[in-house]
Amino acid sequence: MKTTIKKWGINAEGIGYLHHKPVFIKGALPDEVVSFTLEKEMPRYSIGHLQSILKESPRRRKSPCAYADQCDGCALMHVDYKGQCLMKMQILKQTLAKYAGYRGKINPIIKNESVLGYRNSCKMPVKQVDGKIRLGMYKAESNTFVSIPRCIVHQKSLEQTRQMLESIFNTYSMQAYDFQTESGLRTVVIKEFEEKIQVILVTGQDTLDAEMLKEISQLEQVVSIWQSIKTDNSVDIYGKEMRLLYGQKTMELHLDDLVLQLLPRSFFQLNTRQAYRLYHYVKDLIQPCDVLVEAYSGIGAMSLMLAKKAKKVIGIEYIEDAVQNANENAQRNHLKHVSFVCEDAGKALRDMKETIDALVVDPPRAGLDALMKEVILKKQPNQIVYVSCNPSTLAKDLKQLQEVYQIKSVQPFDMFSQTQHVESVVLMAKKEVK
Repeated sequence: MKTTIKKWGINAEGIGYLHHKPVFIKGALPDEVVSFTLEKEMPRYSIGHLQSILKESPRRRKSPCAYADQCDGCALMHVDYKGQCLMKMQILKQTLAKYAGYRGKINPIIKNESVLGYRNSCKMPVKQVDGKIRLGMYKAESNTFVSIPRCIVHQKSLEQTRQMLESIFNTYSMQAYDFQTESGLRTVVIKEFEEKIQVILVTGQDTLDAEMLKEISQLEQVVSIWQSIKTDNSVDIYGKEMRLLYGQKTMELHLDDLVLQLLPRSFFQLNTRQAYRLYHYVKDLIQPCDVLVEAYSGIGAMSLMLAKKAKKVIGIEYIEDAVQNANENAQRNHLKHVSFVCEDAGKALRDMKETIDALVVDPPRAGLDALMKEVILKKQPNQIVYVSCNPSTLAKDLKQLQEVYQIKSVQPFDMFSQTQHVESVVLMAKKEVK
């Protein structure tokens, strides 16, 4: 069978049509003519398997990654950068129109200055392959493990450290995790900020070899080694127990005149440079006010960047470690009018006595829950800045918020080049009462 690809799918598939029904074909690009076989047929759509390209898009390129077809981590490696940005703009435009009814202006995407080598951290599962420890990825929607000898979206030093760690693990005959014995290496987490590297080894009930730890500590730029003990099957990558095995307890990050300390569980945006640009963009949007609230505030980086915009800043985050980290960062930077509370965002916002002038929300991919949207529409802050990593949930949330608010601007950012993901910042203001 063959079809002409008409547009992008939200997960970077090409969408063609067969008997007027959409067919999602992974690896195909808009304007290409492709041959395919049917993998799955559903009542409203089908999934096809790409066999060959009969007419190639000018946006197609040879992937710079030798493992792109295996790991599924970067869905757009076969697309040139202009094509990647066009795809993200198209998906955002279509999704906002479909779910939010918004057909207004969308600003040009703010491009990533480093389209490779930008990622400041990695979390890689571990498997035993032919008797050797390997770090890798699981193929999308499967239990198929793929060893990754080299990843080109990692920062250079981080990737070099990852490769050397794999070699060290095999030198000391480390074993992958065994659920029966509750021992072995499960996941390796590596973070790099300002040319310093933190290593977190997620294991079972293991006492790690002292000589192996010494060798890891001597790797260039490694300043911290942690062990996380995890024997359960929860979705949290870390276990409840964290042990500092070597070096610094925290990682340090400078943003303008701020100094942030990050605990090992703390999350920071995976693209440091683009995160900095996004925070500044949000800062420029906010009008000076009395009370500013940031929901889903994490370690408080954005709240602290916005500190000069309000007389009082409150961050809300449900992860206890992040809240502790955020409050310590506020104290460290002498920002006494900035504080953080550990609570569900909707409940905390509902219970606030203060009149909220400006609200910044940066929710997970699932977007705002029902309570959060209900409270926003009741509290009605003058300004809302919605930072989103998922166009679909963003658009669905905006549809409800437009009962009271109007969209003033939409600004996409390319945070994660080579992938289908796009970050968006939407400014909303209360509608004028006629």
